[in-house]
Amino acid sequence: MNAVKALPWLPWCVCACLLFACMLLAGCVSQQQDAASGIAEVRSLAQVRGDAIHRPCHAGARPVLGLALGGGGLRGYAHVGVLLALEEAGIEVGLITGTSAGAVIGAAYASGRNAADIRQLAQQADIRSLTDWRLSTVSFMRGDALERWAAAMAGNTAIEAMPRRFGALASLIESGEAVLIETGDPGLAIRASAAVPGAMPAVASPRGPLVDGGISSLVPVRFARAMGADVVIGVDIYCHSPRQQGNSFLTAFAKVAHTQTCLVSRPEMLEADVLIAPSVSVTDMNDAAQRTQAIMAGYQAAKSAMPQILALLNQEPLHKFSLQTSSD
Repeated sequence: MNAVKALPWLPWCVCACLLFACMLLAGCVSQQQDAASGIAEVRSLAQVRGDAIHRPCHAGARPVLGLALGGGGLRGYAHVGVLLALEEAGIEVGLITGTSAGAVIGAAYASGRNAADIRQLAQQADIRSLTDWRLSTVSFMRGDALERWAAAMAGNTAIEAMPRRFGALASLIESGEAVLIETGDPGLAIRASAAVPGAMPAVASPRGPLVDGGISSLVPVRFARAMGADVVIGVDIYCHSPRQQGNSFLTAFAKVAHTQTCLVSRPEMLEADVLIAPSVSVTDMNDAAQRTQAIMAGYQAAKSAMPQILALLNQEPLHKFSLQTSSD
C-alpha cells in the first residue's frame, strides 16, 4: 500500500512515512533491508503469463474467477464484505491476487478460511499490537509483528500449498517493476507487499529489495489474468474513497500522492471485467464501528455488482464495466 492506503494498520502515520521516504530517495539515508530470510522467488508479469493455465470455456464449464484485491490500509475491511457477498451468492473464487491490505485478506481466504471466519479474526485483531516501533534510520517499525499476524491469518500455510492459487504483489525498489510472490511464507510475502519505504524495511529477494506493491500495481488485475483467470473482479478500496481533509502541507502531500497513485493505477483497474469500488473511510484503528461500516460498504458494493458478475460467469454477453459507489 502506499500514501494514505499504505499499511493495513497505520493510516494516520503515512504522511510522515512518505516524508521519510523522500529522504531515502534523496540519499539522506541508504535504503536497507533487514527481513531475516527474504523471499526465495519473485516473478514478473511476463513470467507468470508463461505458465498460466487457461481453460477453454465450453458447455457446462464455468469460467475461472479471479479476484484482484487492492491496497488501502484499514479500508481493507471492505474486502471481507466483498467475500461475504460472493459466498452468499454461491460464487466460487478460483484464484486471488492481492496488494498490501488486499494481500492480507486474499491470503487468508486462499488458505481455506471462509469469509465469516476472516470477518471474526479481523474484527478481533488488536491493530495496536502490529505497530512494533523502533528507533532506526531504516524504518519506523520492524514489520515482524505484521508478518507473524498475517501468517497466522493465513493459517501458517505455505502459499504454494493453499487450496486456492494466491499471489502477493510487491515492487522492486530499484526499477518500480511489479512482481508476484507465489511461494513461501505468506507472512513474509505480505510484509513485502506492505513495506512502505520509511515505514517498514524492504524485504530481500533474488532480484533485489522489495517494497510496497501499491507503487506499481494497486489493484493487481493483470497478474490475476496472467495466472489464468477468465473473469477478473477488481476491488478498489482507495481511489474512490474519501481523501484526507485539511489545509496542512502534510494533507496536501497526501492528496498529491493519492492523485498520482490513482492516475498510475487507473488503466490496469479498467482492465477488470468488473471493478467494485466502494467508498470506505476508516480513520481510527481502534474504532469497531468504522470497521463494521467498511465491511458493509464492501458487501453492498459487491451485492450491487452481482447481476453483472453472474452474467459473466454464466457466459452471457456483457461489456466490461466499472461499478463505482462514489467519485472523487
